[in-house]
Amino acid sequence: MGGFGMLSKQIAEAALLATDKRLDVDMYWGEAPEHVVGSGKKLSVYGRPLRYPTWNWRRDKLSILTKLATPDIFLTIDYRSNYEYFLSMFTKAPMVMWVQDPKTPEDWDRIATCRIPGQGDVKPKGLEYIDCTPLAELVKQRRQKGLKTIFAAPSPFLEAKIESTYGCRADEVVSLCYPMEPAPEGPYVKSEKPTVMFLGRLDAQKRPWIIPEIARRMPDVTFRLFGKSHFTGPGAWEPDNLPPNVEMLGHTEGAEKHEMIASSWLHLNCAIHEGLPIAFVEGLQRDVPIVSCVNPEGVAERFGRYVGEFRGDGMQSVDAFVTALRELIDNHDERQRLAEAGRAWANETHSAKGFLTAFNNLLEHADSMDVPA
Repeated sequence: MGGFGMLSKQIAEAALLATDKRLDVDMYWGEAPEHVVGSGKKLSVYGRPLRYPTWNWRRDKLSILTKLATPDIFLTIDYRSNYEYFLSMFTKAPMVMWVQDPKTPEDWDRIATCRIPGQGDVKPKGLEYIDCTPLAELVKQRRQKGLKTIFAAPSPFLEAKIESTYGCRADEVVSLCYPMEPAPEGPYVKSEKPTVMFLGRLDAQKRPWIIPEIARRMPDVTFRLFGKSHFTGPGAWEPDNLPPNVEMLGHTEGAEKHEMIASSWLHLNCAIHEGLPIAFVEGLQRDVPIVSCVNPEGVAERFGRYVGEFRGDGMQSVDAFVTALRELIDNHDERQRLAEAGRAWANETHSAKGFLTAFNNLLEHADSMDVPA
């Protein structure tokens, strides 16, 4: 789901490109899928085995051992306490904590202001507080046992949040980029009519309800919403009475998704919080500048427009978004300049090839690094 799910897919696909050494990827899920609990059903995702807890720790460990699938290294996408179910089975394997969406106390304060219009004080689903500070105790215990924990991040912007999010200091942070699949070289053919895309979950953190109001102010522009909601009922946003220039595309993948992204003029992001969204990189790879109210790593203002921070339901941002979108829609040369600069940055900074090179270096580093006292 969301960026974590996309990263899982990209990692599995990048492993197939490894040529200097074989790289097998098994997926470990910290929660048992409801539809297979007690069934013993084998699952796979993106062509790789998916292992999930049956809550019989010894049997699960024995099952992995008998399949000769003992992990040589754990790559965790951020940290959740339920990861420790599997981490505790194979303690000799180095752990790479890949920082993705660190939320500092200041971030949580801002997120807590989020509300869905028309739902009063109902707390939005999917924004519940997640305590990541138990990672500090895990790292401490691993160090006491002589076990290695390596911090990695795709952006310096995220590195700066490590200590306040996880409650521990990283002695070193290794750069590990997103394993983006190569995008075809441009030029990309844009839609005849101005088209703005939104790429992400239709959940409260992304505040998709802002987009229909922007669309009402810009009837000559088509707004495409990629993605779906993962929640229903109070605390979830359910699209209703949308203007005719809003297209709900649902979950889209593959060539169809990439063609529709490439034909878009601009990429709109209304979220109350982001790490460094993979969606930003996907759009920039295909010449789509960003208009956003979050600005991780300065990406929005470098390759588009940053309209400033807006808390709560975000509806006060509508005027700022309309102004920024109109400015870029009406200025082809500026849009093209931003698109070319963004594509160069995305392709140079995030790629499957770059990921594999960095990951191989990280493996060699793990073998030689000393464990801090």
